[in-house]
Amino acid sequence: MHDDCVNYWKIFNKLLDDKIDTNIVSILCYWYTKQELCIGWLTSLSSFFTIGNGTRQGGILSPYLFSRYIRELLLKLETSRVGCNIGGVYINVLAYADDIVILTITVAVCTL
Repeated sequence: MHDDCVNYWKIFNKLLDDKIDTNIVSILCYWYTKQELCIGWLTSLSSFFTIGNGTRQGGILSPYLFSRYIRELLLKLETSRVGCNIGGVYINVLAYADDIVILTITVAVCTL
């Protein structure tokens, strides 16, 4: 999953579920749904077009919004008791912003 595939409305609903002030969510709704972009190449610019999903690349809120978007998935993985068991502690997912590593045990022995 890439942060450019995140559905805005799912993020906004999750923020409302978290009791984030509706005025802040309304500002984010306006800000994200009114985005327009054009592509520049050499000395040419494309026409402007609307962006339909994704968090802003390099935006200060983007890591928070994406993390909030996948919170339930991370919690399900964390509590699944599947993954690498190290001293009785299961380690199965490492996540920072949109960088995610999912760990599991090896089910077959490799021979060299």
